[in-house]
Amino acid sequence: MGRTLAVVLSALILALAAQPALAQTAGAPAAASKAKPGKAGSTPKAPGDVSTATVIVTNGRKSDLVQLQAAESGSVGWKKVLGALKAGGQAQAILPRPFNCRVNLHGTFADGQSMDAADVDVCAQKTLNLTD
Repeated sequence: MGRTLAVVLSALILALAAQPALAQTAGAPAAASKAKPGKAGSTPKAPGDVSTATVIVTNGRKSDLVQLQAAESGSVGWKKVLGALKAGGQAQAILPRPFNCRVNLHGTFADGQSMDAADVDVCAQKTLNLTD
């Protein structure tokens, strides 16, 4: 079941990345301004830093997120980009922004499930919705 969920989430995230206008709702800018910074694995970079991208993560699952990790697509160098996030919660994640903007994501949840999303364009994708 976890693998099926990961495939569905990957497809959803890739679809959202391909159509960033559809990934945001009319209330998204207001929600983004209220989002609390998540616990990142390292000190957040300055706002003008082009080596990172900020993405609003919404945990729409019934289970709490334990952590979210990111790695440049094709790399195995995983970095923690967000710590615990309650079910229904929202937070900012500071993601690495490689030269091609593409990263892989791996999330683990308190219920033992995990999700994987490959080749997410963090330059175009500004929201990430985790769903069951």
